[in-house]
Amino acid sequence: MAQTVCPESYLLSPSKHPSRRSPLATGLLLIVLGGMLLAFNLGWSLPRFIWDYWPVALMVPGLIAIVAPSRHLTRSGGIWLLATGIYCQIGVSDLFNLGWFSAWPIFVIAYGVDLVIGGSCGSAECGNREDRVSHEG
Repeated sequence: MAQTVCPESYLLSPSKHPSRRSPLATGLLLIVLGGMLLAFNLGWSLPRFIWDYWPVALMVPGLIAIVAPSRHLTRSGGIWLLATGIYCQIGVSDLFNLGWFSAWPIFVIAYGVDLVIGGSCGSAECGNREDRVSHEG
């Protein structure tokens, strides 16, 4: 006699291809970041060290991805994350007498670095590059 399967069992059983990463960490980070920004917009003050150094949270993973790319963050993604962090740090701190509207050439530089190091390539030989990470399980 055939066994009947109720639809709820599909929801509770693991899938054939389980997710390789959990959205939990990203979701919690977005909740905390959104809460801090909302508190700031409501007039609450953030501790000075958080406001001055939050771009480091973008730069550190970017540097790690440039040095040791993974399947989750490629070398190219690391370059852009690092560039965004540097841009935000300059905007927050007014480094080099630059501000939010005058530091945009960082992204032009990042694109050049990405082409040279990160490798946006359209040729068949790109599949053989050492810095490319296999997505096969």
